[in-house]
Amino acid sequence: MNISIIIFSVLIAVICVLLALVQYYYNLNVKKLTALRRADHVVDPFFRDLIISPRDSLAIDFEHDDELLHAKLKEKSTARSTESEVEQCLKAALAYKITGKVHKALKLFEHAAVLAPNNPDVLNKYGEFLEQYQRDVITADELYFKALAYDPEHEDALTNRRRTAHVVDQMDYLMFKHIDEKRVLLKNTLHLKNIDLEQKKQAFYLHIYHTVGIEGNTMTISELQYLLETGQTISGKSIVEHNEVLGLEIALRYVKVLANIKYIELSDIFEIHRRVMGHVDPLSSGVFRNQQVFVGSHVPPPPEDLQSLMEGYIEWLNSEEALSMHPVRLAALAHYKLVDIHPFADGNGRTSRLIMNLILLRSGYPPVIIYKEDRVKYYEYLTVANGGDVRPFVRFIAYCTDETLNTYLGLNNRLEVQGKQQIGNKVIEIDGVQTV
Repeated sequence: MNISIIIFSVLIAVICVLLALVQYYYNLNVKKLTALRRADHVVDPFFRDLIISPRDSLAIDFEHDDELLHAKLKEKSTARSTESEVEQCLKAALAYKITGKVHKALKLFEHAAVLAPNNPDVLNKYGEFLEQYQRDVITADELYFKALAYDPEHEDALTNRRRTAHVVDQMDYLMFKHIDEKRVLLKNTLHLKNIDLEQKKQAFYLHIYHTVGIEGNTMTISELQYLLETGQTISGKSIVEHNEVLGLEIALRYVKVLANIKYIELSDIFEIHRRVMGHVDPLSSGVFRNQQVFVGSHVPPPPEDLQSLMEGYIEWLNSEEALSMHPVRLAALAHYKLVDIHPFADGNGRTSRLIMNLILLRSGYPPVIIYKEDRVKYYEYLTVANGGDVRPFVRFIAYCTDETLNTYLGLNNRLEVQGKQQIGNKVIEIDGVQTV
């Protein structure tokens, strides 16, 4: 019995040893094979295409996993490279600044600001440079403000902002004072010498030209004048472009009527918009939009909030606080706030500019023109305002007010007639365009 147990135990031990040896040699061969494969760097994805998605709609996010992975790795690498480039660029700019190479320093600061527009250190240092070497306190103050928007505890930006805020407020006051003096000069000039009908027409058509031109309308001043005076269409221009001009002309005449009324009501804004868009899109004119819209990176409020927001807007517009502001500041803020709410499906910009001019007309200013060539600046300052700093937009509207006053005073050449005109059945040459 004991001998049988001993023999059985020996057999079990031998089997265990054999199994261990087999496993050892198997693992050794696997490691050698793996090493050989790694040495050869062979990748054979031949059968990978057999993995398909039966539902393309569910596979959209995953069909390019490899490409996405490479893109993410590249993005991280690019981000690290950009941070390093910004750091080196900022150091080089400061070095040039110290050595007095101002022009090179400016170029590097500009480059750093493009690479890292949200970097508080870059914004602050750039602002310090502009303030010190170019005496541009206003832009420097805007940069300090933006730096604090991204880092409210940035000590250097806080110190700089405390210093420049008062200076900038004083400069804004002087800017408005200068505009008021020019407005008085225009009124006195008109008392001494009346503007003839032809000049008034030119200014009126100039206003329409630039207002619709900002939205992309391609009609020239003379073309839209021909349209409004004869009712004849312009060859090569779309129906929408014709209707935009006709709608704005009617809306301007309505604003002229509202200029005699003390308070602006919500129904007035609806009526202005109905005239602006009535020819272009009658069904959506004069009513709130019923869907969410997106304006670049700006997301206006949802449709269900529009009624309460617009009621609040009207209440603010007629409040003592608003009416105590300088008219140009109030007009600019009213313009921005309405664009920000974006109550209509289309035509918000034109309606906002008409509300701005309604406020200015009631305050004794001529209707202000935002010139077509300033389109990029116009939208740029609106974007800055969306970021929290509305002052650059207010200053831009002040600049447009000043330039409009210069136009009426004859201090610029914007009212000069271009080309030859002959209204009638004959072909006329308008800014190089032939119209029948």
